[in-house]
Amino acid sequence: MPNAQFPNSMHQITVGELNIDVVRKKIKNLHLAVYPPDGRVRIATPLNIDDEAVRLFVISKLSWIKKHQANFNAQERQSKREFVSGESHYFQGKRYLLNVIYHQGNSKVKVRNNTYIDLYVKEGSNETQRKNVMTSWYRQQLKQDIPQLIAKWEPIINVEVKIGESSR
Repeated sequence: MPNAQFPNSMHQITVGELNIDVVRKKIKNLHLAVYPPDGRVRIATPLNIDDEAVRLFVISKLSWIKKHQANFNAQERQSKREFVSGESHYFQGKRYLLNVIYHQGNSKVKVRNNTYIDLYVKEGSNETQRKNVMTSWYRQQLKQDIPQLIAKWEPIINVEVKIGESSR
């Protein structure tokens, strides 16, 4: 049942085996979307449309929904990372081969020859520890790049970024 008092409210309905997120908004038309990677279905609907009308609309679009979900399921997914030598890892949109180097010093990461990411860790480090070193390095690199990215994109999208304390 629509509730005009609570625009932008969300709930789920089920049609067959499909769970559909229904978002009520101050809009004129129904908007159907299927989202990757798992084929989640969402419908934005005007406030005055009831769930039964939404259900009928979904039934009329079942073949379209199933087709898009099948497309997402057929797409290759990035394999689980184990942070071992020979794996492909991406940095700034470029593919690198990971080279794990065991040593006695502090853990660190270096990019070498625009081809390799060298991950220096202590002998016996586990997957979680190697992942944490890489994640920390990615964050450090992003923090270095943010000022230039802000300077580039602020005028293009006509916004002003206010840099303050992070919520993390």
